[in-house]
Amino acid sequence: MDKPDNDRDDAWAVERTLSGDREAFAVLVRRYQGPIFRLMLRFSQDECDAAEMAQDAFVRAYERLAAYDSRRRFFTWLYTLALNLARDHARRLKRAPQCRQNLDTTHADKGRDPLGSLEAARLLNVLRGLPPKYAEALALRYIEDMHLEEVAETLGLSISGAKMRVHRGLRMMREHFGEEEKS
Repeated sequence: MDKPDNDRDDAWAVERTLSGDREAFAVLVRRYQGPIFRLMLRFSQDECDAAEMAQDAFVRAYERLAAYDSRRRFFTWLYTLALNLARDHARRLKRAPQCRQNLDTTHADKGRDPLGSLEAARLLNVLRGLPPKYAEALALRYIEDMHLEEVAETLGLSISGAKMRVHRGLRMMREHFGEEEKS
């Protein structure tokens, strides 16, 4: 996912943005809009809501950029900020349920395998059904392709805590698919 060169580029973009160059922030948005959108999509299940939440995350990051600690990786800071925003959104939805449009991930478009799309949609639905702390750990590890150290830092856990969440989340997914196959 994020390489050392990206860390240097991120530091440059943050520094330039803080000195008044608004266009420098666009570098960060382009680099991380995919992972942030995917995070929001896991919480909202609606493309429009996810896009709006991702935009809110970048606006919040821009507004709070002066508080960013340059000793941390920018992506970790941004993802944590976005994750907190997504959790707030999920809590609001639980308190005031709304009719939401489900994301149709099973339609096939050019170059896309419909069976692969179906399987991805099935996995995403199982991931959404897990307790959030396990779903977040699995998504960071396997969807965002983060190392366990990065998962731990993003979620504010020790490395062993991150390993445990990933392990338990995988076990829950295996149990779900094991039960489904028996039905």
